[in-house]
Order: sequence, then C-alpha cells, then structure tokens
Amino acid sequence: MRIFGYVKVASFTTVNILLNGATLGRWVWLEGRVERGVFKNWARRFRYVPKRFAKPTTEEEIVELIKNAGSVRVFGSGHSFNSGVVSDETLVSLDDYSGLVWKDLDKKQVAVKGGTRVRDVVALLIEEGLAFRALPSHDAQSVAGILSTDVHGTGRDWGFVNESVVGLKLIDGKGEVHECVPEDDLFKAAVGGIGAVGVISEVVVQGVERFDVEQKVQTRTLASVEEELDQLLQENEHLSLYVFPFADKCRVNTWNRTHREPSALGDLREFVRISIDALGAAWLGNLIAYTGLLRKVSSLVYGVERGSNLILESNKAFNRTLYHLHQELEFTIPYEDTFEVLRRFIRLYEQMYHLGLPYRLFEVRFIPRRERTLIGAGRGRRCTWIDLVCNDSSGFEKYYAAAEDQIKEIGARPHLGKFCETIDAEYLAGLHQDSFTTFLELVGRHDPDGKFSNDLTRRLFWRGP
Repeated sequence: MRIFGYVKVASFTTVNILLNGATLGRWVWLEGRVERGVFKNWARRFRYVPKRFAKPTTEEEIVELIKNAGSVRVFGSGHSFNSGVVSDETLVSLDDYSGLVWKDLDKKQVAVKGGTRVRDVVALLIEEGLAFRALPSHDAQSVAGILSTDVHGTGRDWGFVNESVVGLKLIDGKGEVHECVPEDDLFKAAVGGIGAVGVISEVVVQGVERFDVEQKVQTRTLASVEEELDQLLQENEHLSLYVFPFADKCRVNTWNRTHREPSALGDLREFVRISIDALGAAWLGNLIAYTGLLRKVSSLVYGVERGSNLILESNKAFNRTLYHLHQELEFTIPYEDTFEVLRRFIRLYEQMYHLGLPYRLFEVRFIPRRERTLIGAGRGRRCTWIDLVCNDSSGFEKYYAAAEDQIKEIGARPHLGKFCETIDAEYLAGLHQDSFTTFLELVGRHDPDGKFSNDLTRRLFWRGP
C-alpha cells in the first residue's frame, strides 16, 4: 500500500503541475467536479454517484431547487478534506452561477455570484485597478466556498477573506433570500457554517487599489524564530512558518507591500518555485519518509535550502494554485501557546514515525482577534493556526486519528473545512458555548427540514438521525 500511495501522490502531483503549466494556469486537474455522473473531490478521496446533480444558472433556479429537493449540498471547487461534499440526495454545483452582478467603482466594490472562483474575482478586480486586501493560498475555490469554511490567511492586522466582504445574499432551507451584512447573526452563521444555514448566492467584495508585494522566503533556526516571533509579526504585514519534523530549521515566509519594481519573470519564477516544492514533497519527501531516512537527513536537507525574494502583484504573491496531492488537519490555539503546542504535534509525529507515516510539514499562521463568525475556529481571540499538512498516501490516517485525540485533549478549535473525523456537536458546544447555541437556533430557524444536512453536519450540529 505504501508503494501505491507513493506513486499516486507523486504522479498526480506531477500531472497536475504539467497540465496547469501547459494551459498557462487556466486549468487545474486536481479539482472537484462531476464527470459522467460521478463526483470526485479535488483529492479523489470522496467519490460517489449523487442521486441527483444540478447546475443552476439563476437565483430563481436555486430557490426552486431548494424548495423541491429533499436534501441539498453545494460544492464549488470541491477543495475539501471531509465529507461535507457528500449529499444524501441532490448535489449542486454553482459553476454555472458565477460572474459579475454589479460594480460600484466609487466605493471600490464588486458583487459576484456565489459560484465565482477566487481567481475570477481577482481578474474582475484587476480590470478595474483593484485588488483584495489580502488572500489565502488557493485560487481555485469559489467565493461562496471560502466564506462557508471561513478561509483565512495570516497577518499582523488581517486574518480572513470575510474581512473583505461587506454583504452577502443567502438562500435558506425554505427558499427565502436574505441580504446580510457583517453585523447580522445570519452573516456570522453563514461564515464558517459549512452551508448549514443556506446557500451563499451573492457576495459583495470591498476592493482596494492594486498593489505589489515583496515576498521573502528564508530558512532560519526554529529557536531563533521562537525568540523573535513578536518582533517578526510586528515588522511584517504577513508572516507564516513551515516547520519540519526531525529538524531544527524553519522556513519563514513574509509578504509586505512595496513600491519597488516587479521582479523580472516573477510569475514564472514563482510558478517554478512552488512546483519544485510540490514535486520535492511528492517524490523526494515521501521517498525519504517511507525508507526510514527522514530522522537522519531532515536537518541536513532543510539546512541547505535556498531562500527566495520576489516582487509580485499582490494576488500572485498571496494566492496561488496548490498542486501537491495532500491532506490537511488544521486547528487554532491561543497565540501565547504557539510553540508549546506546535512541539507537541511534532513530537507526536516523530514518536509515530516508525509506524510508516508519510512525509509531512507543519504550517503555522497567525491572525488577530476577529468577531465575524459564530463557530469559526478563529473567533474571538488572537490565534495561531497549526496545519498538519500530510502527503495523501498510506499512513496519514493513523497520525490524524492520534492528532484529533490531542486536539480534544487541549481544547483546540478545529477548522471544519479540513479533516474532521471525530469532532462532534458536544465538543463544539463546549468550545463555542453561547455562540454555538445561537448558531443552532439559526440553523433550526432557516433550515427547519434539515435540507442542508448530511452525515458530517448531523454529527457536528445535532441534526437528528
């Protein structure tokens, strides 16, 4: 099984990169879609034939579909790591419900349909000399999808895509259309609510003037980063870390606005850099891990890694195509616990490594306190996000099962768009307390018949048998 897993990760990653490069970034092979009646999520882990598949083109069609269906789940790019994309009855793609609705350039705002991919929203903004204030790392997701899972970035003053949203439309389980603003509880239930209160059909994005970003990647010792973390966050607008098992090295990624000239062939150089990273993790990382050599060579490999310094348009720096076939389990902890908890999960991997675990890294990101969600993992406190990024090959489930036990032991808040096999409503109620109660009341009010529920949401939100 390890050989099969190794070949699958390596070959799928390679094909994904080659096809994306050959189409000049216009097509991504590893993306969720329905083909010949079969749904496959981006990583091909969830594959099934929905009883009914629909691609509405108008808001009215979405309303009628919801009213007439017994149950409905919606997907955008299928960039999911759990069974939230599995429908009991009707599976809906919003790919044909996408594009510009209106624009108000005086306010620097555009309204887009819910199925519009992030990369296409970026293109609409660029045409008008605008940009997102910041973005997460994947450009294939739909704008409704990134809000439903409350996708985040990393920053000193910025944390979530929802911070660039000034309004949205939501179609609930009764087929009623609601216009929501960030102050509304229904907005906060939709953001991070993984579709439990309704379908986000329209989003109003607040843009800013186009800008360039200086992106730096450097390797440092983990001890020095721990000692200087507060200073690094103060000095840089955006900061993230890649930390590796069996190594005292850490990759530090920073992004800052700049008026310097863009780098020559910067987009191509960035494509090459992230492709090399993806191929290295898929081919070399897993080979070293499965041959038992990771313990011996990890520090050496990351000690000689070259850095990078590029000036790119903001969207190219923040937002890219993810080529690597992988799995993610992500959670938040209080900022002050960053390194204690990080080392706990590194040790867990190192202790379990002899069981035949695949290659992995730990991505660490940071956000300030935010209040635009009821049950999002980053709600109400300054947070550190720890993402356990693992090659999608034999053995990752063992580590994730043990990691979820650790998450529950320390009271960490799970990202509900990522791997999420043992989290349940009782645990979430303990984490979010009154906010969870408010969320459940809104779910009951706006989806009384449980039309948006499936096995995952029933486990997470007490939605019955």
